Amino acid sequence: MAEVFSLKLPVDCQAVLASIQCEIGLPVLAHKVLQLMQDGSLDAHALAAIITQDQSLSLRVLRLANSPFYGFSRKINTVKDAVVVLGDKALRNMVLILAMRGMHNHFGATEKSLWEESAAYAMAARFLAERIRGHHPEEAFMAGLMSNVGEVVANNDNPKLYQEIFDVTRRMGDDGTLQKRLPYSFTELGAAVLSSWNFSLLLVTSLFYADCADLDGDEHNPLYRMTALVFLARQICQALKLGGYRGSEQPVSAGYTAKVFGLSEEDLEQLQQDFATFHAQKASALLNPD
Repeated sequence: MAEVFSLKLPVDCQAVLASIQCEIGLPVLAHKVLQLMQDGSLDAHALAAIITQDQSLSLRVLRLANSPFYGFSRKINTVKDAVVVLGDKALRNMVLILAMRGMHNHFGATEKSLWEESAAYAMAARFLAERIRGHHPEEAFMAGLMSNVGEVVANNDNPKLYQEIFDVTRRMGDDGTLQKRLPYSFTELGAAVLSSWNFSLLLVTSLFYADCADLDGDEHNPLYRMTALVFLARQICQALKLGGYRGSEQPVSAGYTAKVFGLSEEDLEQLQQDFATFHAQKASALLNPD
């Protein structure tokens, strides 16, 4: 039976956050960026002013701006140039890429796989948004990037248990038994964290339903459509075994999203093949932003 998409999420965010012990605060710089977003005053020049306060961040942003991922024909030499060429949403995403990568308490093999997975979800969501009408590519990128926050926090909070779950989920197939040892699912935890950071409802709902394979909603609702886009992006990445996935070869499992976007099996197969090529060519810039 399909779950019904709702803007009123059936989870007590305060109770979820009370169940974890680790810190969940964003780095100061990312917090400043989010504050501008919440105030409605985010523009490229305000964001550039924040970025230029930190020389190291400025250099990393320029490295990303000139990477194959963005593929600009001319070199971007200053943050001011990046303002003109990229705009506020792409610059915001660059800051959040660096912030997300820095959220891990330590950075071993599991964290590396998690980061590869988060970056792939972001790339796939942006890739799909450029091919499916009605989505802003940078908003889709951000939604994909943030869709793994629950796993990042769970790993920081209880690394031993998370490692057990990670091994079963990624390498041996998951029957859900180990995840039941967690007080809340990864998507519930992630949605609670994003809510505590005052992220938009679009990002919170697309994360909350990120693993829901059968979701019924209004196909004209932009929040429902973004949720479907993020689900499809994640399914494509998992089918391609990006991040820590080591399962058998399989075509993408589109769930309800094929109907939402009017995609045939041939369309899905082509999207998966095209994204595999795109990821192989462009991913290194996001995986190693430093």
